Amino acid sequence: MEEMKKRFEEASKMLRQTVDISFAEYAKDKSTKNEIVKLWQETINDFLQYAVKMSEKHQAKDLYKSIARTLIFGK
Repeated sequence: MEEMKKRFEEASKMLRQTVDISFAEYAKDKSTKNEIVKLWQETINDFLQYAVKMSEKHQAKDLYKSIARTLIFGK
């Protein structure tokens, strides 16, 4: 569990930095909004697709459903 916690901390830090960069780029050039949103969409979709594949591979759809519910509803 410690390794997983460490990885989540690193991922959270990276995502926060990417949010900061996204807003900085948008502040420089408002016309980049759609491109920024597209990058976020592609990344999130890639993550969700990977999570589905792994849940099927490990026969853990209940874990995936719980993770997805948390992502969507925050619970």
